[in-house]
Amino acid sequence: QVKSTFAQITRFRDDLNLPNPGSYEGVNREVKHVFLTNHVFDGARCDITKVLTPSFQVTHSFAMGAASVPSSYNFGTAFVGQQSFLSGNLDTDGNVQARANYAWSSNNVSKVQAQLSTTPGHSMLQVEQDYNSKDLNVNLKGVNPSPVEGTGIFIGSYMQSVTQNLALGAEAVYQRPTPGQEETVWSYVAKYTGKDYIATAQYQGFGAIQAAYYLRYSEKVDFGTEIQLVTAGGRRDAIATVGGKFEFRRSTFRGQVDTTGKVSAVLEEKIVPGFSFLVSGEMDHGKGQSRFGVGMMWEV
Repeated sequence: QVKSTFAQITRFRDDLNLPNPGSYEGVNREVKHVFLTNHVFDGARCDITKVLTPSFQVTHSFAMGAASVPSSYNFGTAFVGQQSFLSGNLDTDGNVQARANYAWSSNNVSKVQAQLSTTPGHSMLQVEQDYNSKDLNVNLKGVNPSPVEGTGIFIGSYMQSVTQNLALGAEAVYQRPTPGQEETVWSYVAKYTGKDYIATAQYQGFGAIQAAYYLRYSEKVDFGTEIQLVTAGGRRDAIATVGGKFEFRRSTFRGQVDTTGKVSAVLEEKIVPGFSFLVSGEMDHGKGQSRFGVGMMWEV
């Protein structure tokens, strides 16, 4: 009887032909790709990538002249196999970062991330299991888990497509920093995918509400906007951000502005195949500060 019921449910899901909703963590991936969060820098930087084999490459990264961080050198490696992905980074301060992914199947992937830091309290271990089905995604994470003491941060999320365009999801974060202290926070999200746009609304259990909108204006132009509201602890804070990404024949331009008075822009100019020159700038009118950076990326 159970087997028959399960088969009926499976056939019903197959008949609906719902799309995969993506992961809870990546619900605003398209908007984040438009924004400059991981692209703005100051000072001078240089990234040199050497492709040794089709599956293995090494990267040398240099950074200097930044106002907030000292000059540094980072050596990185990456290996991409048919079922596995391995990467590692080592910087001049002795910090080590490593990542390993293994795909048991096209739907089931195990991930491990580790960071060994010379700064006390900054070392980290994260284990993760990600499962994708036709119309759902389940993700489980453990950050610095201690089986002996039962401490750590444990995160579970679930995304489910309910129509061809609408997906709903929830995430639970269970924190147990010490055996006598624990806390659970729930978050919820709704994601609507149109022909050339994606709209999301998210509620986080600590009193934060976030809404985002992504527009694929054309093959070479993307726009994204996001608003964050915080109402916890008597606060009434709100920040709205608007950004755009423009692809030209030999360059990529990203621009962003938010309601705190911060204006940012990054231009990547592709001089020749494998070599790019970057210019980054940011002006924070609210704080009266600015920063500027130049860099290059070279693949040999």
